[in-house]
Amino acid sequence: MSTGASPVVVYANSGKVLRVYDFDTKTGALEVKQTLPELKSYVQYVAVAPSRKYLYASCSEAPPPKDRPPIHAIYAFSIDGRTGALTQVGEPYTPPARAINVSVDNTGSYLFMAHNATETVSVVKLKADGSLGEAVKQPDEKEKLGFLVHQIRIDPSNKWVFVPVRGDDAKEKTESKKAEPEKFGHLNIFAFNDGALTKHKVIDYPTLLGPRHIDFHPSKPWIYVSAERGNRILTYKHENGELTELFNSTTLQDPSLKFGAQRAVAIHVHPNGKWVYVANRNVAPNQPVGPPADKIVPSGENDVAVFSIDGATGEPKLVQNIDTHGYEARTMTIDPTGHFLVVANQKEVPKKDGDKIIKVEPNLSVFRIGDDGKLTYVRTYDQPGDEIWWAGAVALP
Repeated sequence: MSTGASPVVVYANSGKVLRVYDFDTKTGALEVKQTLPELKSYVQYVAVAPSRKYLYASCSEAPPPKDRPPIHAIYAFSIDGRTGALTQVGEPYTPPARAINVSVDNTGSYLFMAHNATETVSVVKLKADGSLGEAVKQPDEKEKLGFLVHQIRIDPSNKWVFVPVRGDDAKEKTESKKAEPEKFGHLNIFAFNDGALTKHKVIDYPTLLGPRHIDFHPSKPWIYVSAERGNRILTYKHENGELTELFNSTTLQDPSLKFGAQRAVAIHVHPNGKWVYVANRNVAPNQPVGPPADKIVPSGENDVAVFSIDGATGEPKLVQNIDTHGYEARTMTIDPTGHFLVVANQKEVPKKDGDKIIKVEPNLSVFRIGDDGKLTYVRTYDQPGDEIWWAGAVALP
């Protein structure tokens, strides 16, 4: 049972299934309280309204089926204020393309969607009952923002929207594929007004550096960016839609590891503003494996990088890298009390354990956050059956 004045629940998916977990804010224990019926397709990302009364789940078939168009859907759910249970509100909305990332503006009036395949973004009006309304016509809605659009976030002032674009490394020619030049990374900045996004500025990233996710400091004008390509955390000062780069730091214990297999992913600033956390993942274990058995041993880093934030300058200083107890941490969440961090390890991975080959299941790994911001492993909850793409902790209203 969750303790404290405001109970906390954790929402997490497993493939097409979305679950509700009661979260004990003293021990970090998770207990399944609700399992929704399978959604139309696989959960990509989830957003919770600022009121904490509504939850929005983006679902898509990715990769798409070969014999028909893929199914894309955005579901709206109401959140029970006592238990956290979810009840569908209205019919699912059909987005123009796969929405790999969704978020809600600070008034709870609009849902933002980032479409990676079409390299675009879109906005939907939210109704008073939390259901999904009509798409908002955008000034440049068909403009290509670059490969690979990966997130859409609005700043605390509700005036500026940020869209990181990861880019991709150059591809060498093979027997089946042509050589491809590098696709460079960008950070797009839009002015936001009454649902409309107006292009304000684009920050271009140098070769082999591409942003994936951002987060905002709770009280200072600092923005922290995880660069998936390059395995970096970049710190900016934000002033009225203008960014000034302050710091550029590695997220890795071993900075010699390169993009390809090694990637930086999710980023979260602690609610107290003293620490910032970045997940590192290595995709090498997910490649086809075979004899000899030692080829199965994962390499690289699957960990959470912990940074202390200098209160005067905003500089993040790496103080810890701790194993995620799983593979390919795709998302993570800090519980609203600030005492725990939960990592969603996406993949099932075979690994060598002595003379045996064992499976590491997709899982939720719980860590306690210390007074110094460092993490201590608590336990792992296996989620066999399908991949975990999203997890989020919510204090009930």
